[in-house]
Amino acid sequence: MDVQLSGKNKEIQVIIITTQCFAPKIGGIESLMTGMAEAMASSGKQVLVLADGKHEKTDLNKNYKIRRFTGWKPIRRLRKAKYLEKICRNQSVEAIYADSWKSIEYINKKKKKILVLAHGTEIPKQYWTLMLDLLRFKRNRIKSSYKDVYKIIANSSYTKDLMQASLKINTKLIDVIHPGIDVYDDFISDEDRKNVAKIIGYNSPVITTLARVEERKGHSFVLRSLREIKKKFPNILYLIAGKGPYLEEIKKLTKELNIERNVKFLGWITEPEKSLILKNSDLFVMTPTTIGESVEGFGMAYIDASFHGLASVGSDSGGVSDAIKNNITGIICESGNQEMITRKIIFLLENKELRVRMGINGRQRATENYAWNRKIFEYLKASK
Repeated sequence: MDVQLSGKNKEIQVIIITTQCFAPKIGGIESLMTGMAEAMASSGKQVLVLADGKHEKTDLNKNYKIRRFTGWKPIRRLRKAKYLEKICRNQSVEAIYADSWKSIEYINKKKKKILVLAHGTEIPKQYWTLMLDLLRFKRNRIKSSYKDVYKIIANSSYTKDLMQASLKINTKLIDVIHPGIDVYDDFISDEDRKNVAKIIGYNSPVITTLARVEERKGHSFVLRSLREIKKKFPNILYLIAGKGPYLEEIKKLTKELNIERNVKFLGWITEPEKSLILKNSDLFVMTPTTIGESVEGFGMAYIDASFHGLASVGSDSGGVSDAIKNNITGIICESGNQEMITRKIIFLLENKELRVRMGINGRQRATENYAWNRKIFEYLKASK
């Protein structure tokens, strides 16, 4: 089904967002691309999103247009590229924003202003992996996809440096723009409040991790910390929101450590629930490590926590140091250092005044630098 755009032919410029990751799917990149589309449309731009998945009824309620594509992934990408070419022939296109190199692999980039996002997770890292990628042609595919793009937008300084070191991409082609965040304070219902109050109960203090449950996110380090934390805070509650391939492993670890009373697995939660959980937590903790090719390119969850006035404990993995200002909005630990992670969590739980000050610092930073109504102009400026 074709999407009808406002205006005829070349009269009105349109921004195209082509993405594999988009609402209602849940995840960091999904939130980024959905937030970008909504913020661009709110800024007055005419926006067309080319997204994967089946048509959603809610698509019709947006202040921008959505065209969905289904089917086998390679065919889906080709169909999407063909449709994009059709739009470019019949409409004046201001710029094309893509969620990753995969979304532009089959696009003819000549005479198009294409800006492609880079997140760190998709870039080859270790030398032996690079050699393996060469055999699979993956590295050449990535470099070929980036060829002739107008700009690459890296989500952190780490990602920018990685692209230069791994793919030998000229850093002048790369802008670093941290993702924006959505704010849902005005959409919290009484039912949401009751649900979160029931989850937390009378437990205190409360620490939270909001992330896809995969090994590199570091849930296991927090769980192991609870054995020591319980000695000082018997009623500690650790909330784990999210799903993923490592979920059963950390549930098993929770039983082995005999801390089941102190841990709750929430699965996927709504945006209003996320907001309430962060507001009612004492500390946000996510201590990622690098597992193979999987790395934390930035860490928007820390910015979400900051926006809600919550200090964070993180680790020096990937681009986390761009998201947490060490000793200002939180504390960065050495990646994989269990003793240090445990010690710093206890330190912040014992020092409420410092936690509150870090939360105030983080909220100010998040509000001034990351809210979509301001952040979107950095993305738009990149196309100029």
